[in-house]
Formats: sequence, structure tokens, C-alpha cells
Amino acid sequence: MVPSEFLQIAEGLNHLDPIRTYPGRAAKLVADLANATAFRVELDAGDQKRVDSTPPPPANGRAVSLPLRHGRQVLGTIHLFLPEGSDKLEGTDLRLARWGARALARGLSYSSRMNRPPLENRRRGLEVQSRLDRTPLTKREKEVVSLLVAGCSTRAIAEQTQLTVATVHTYLKRIYSKLGVHSRVELVARMVGTTGSVPPPEGDSDDDLLVDELPPDPKLPRDDLPGRRAFAN
Repeated sequence: MVPSEFLQIAEGLNHLDPIRTYPGRAAKLVADLANATAFRVELDAGDQKRVDSTPPPPANGRAVSLPLRHGRQVLGTIHLFLPEGSDKLEGTDLRLARWGARALARGLSYSSRMNRPPLENRRRGLEVQSRLDRTPLTKREKEVVSLLVAGCSTRAIAEQTQLTVATVHTYLKRIYSKLGVHSRVELVARMVGTTGSVPPPEGDSDDDLLVDELPPDPKLPRDDLPGRRAFAN
């Protein structure tokens, strides 16, 4: 994968809106990172408990399973279905899949925060406003951030502020620059009280994969063995 393709996928994983379609959109990007043919996401909470790729995963297909972990919380699992004739994921594909799963989990975590019940949203709104008051943003920029954190899409922000979609994008670029963030995910993280972004895939830990017992592969360290699982729809 060339750097430009990776950057496009990374940007897509950071693009939360529209929130309702984020799990499927982001999971497809993770599958693309790993050169998987299909995916299935199983979530522990929310309205969507399972999200399948289009077309759906093959019956009895081989899949690598990775937990969707954000901090200490495991939000679910993503199953990446391997091409026919392949029974493992390794090398660059494995590292990118792990990184993608963590980025997906982070996006899911912030998406769920943006969909909290009204009482929690009001409390969060006060916290966000308090943080905004300490930023160098203009009144209009603060309004854009508030709407974004409330879960509005770019188009919805444009409609509520009577700006064009292009102008909203321009405001977001200015906001990113002023706050030292690079994406909507980082911006939401800053506003809801956490900071940072998912690190690049070079420094992966080896405890992400849900593995079945496999014989050691001499080409891989023991802890790097990918999981292998058969699924039936």
C-alpha cells in the first residue's frame, strides 16, 4: 500500500459523520487495509449489534478476529475474512489490521459519546462549552465545534449555521490549526476530555488478536500468530 492510499484510509477512519453509518464505513476501510475480502463487526452495545460487509462474509469463511479495544474498554470484535486459499494474516497486512482495529474502536467510542441520552448530552454540553471558553476560537468557530460534538454532520452544521458545506470545511481547517489537532476524531477527543490519536502501526503490541491454537510459524514470532476461525452465516 502506497503512503497516499494509507493516508486516505486513515482520514476515512477519522471521519465520524454520519455517525449511523460509521461502523460499516470504517470496518470496510480496515478490511481494505488488511486486504480482507469481507468483514463482520460484532458490537457489545448500541442499536447495531452486528454489521456485515456488502456482499456479506462467505459461509464457513476463514477469518482473523481482532478486539475493538479503546483504552481498557472492549467495544466488540471485527472479523476480517481472508481470501480463498489463505488461512493467516501476517507481515504488513497484520500490522495494518491491528492499527485499523484500534482506530475503528476509537471512532466507535467517540461516536457513542456523541449519541448519549439527553441528560448526559446536556452535562457534556456544559463541559464542552467550558473547554471552548478557554480556546482562542472565534464565536462562529465555537458554534461549529459545539454542533460537531453534538453529532451533527457537515451538512447539518451548514444548515444550522446558514453556511455552505465548503465554508464549514474551511472553518474546520482553521479550528484544527488553532487547537493543534488533525481530524474530527482528535477534535472530539479534545472537547470530551481526552487527547491524542491512534499511533501509527509500527509499534503494535501482540495481544490484540483473538487466536485459535495454531502450530508455530517459523517466519513469525510466536506472539504474532494470527487467529484462524471458520464462520457460518
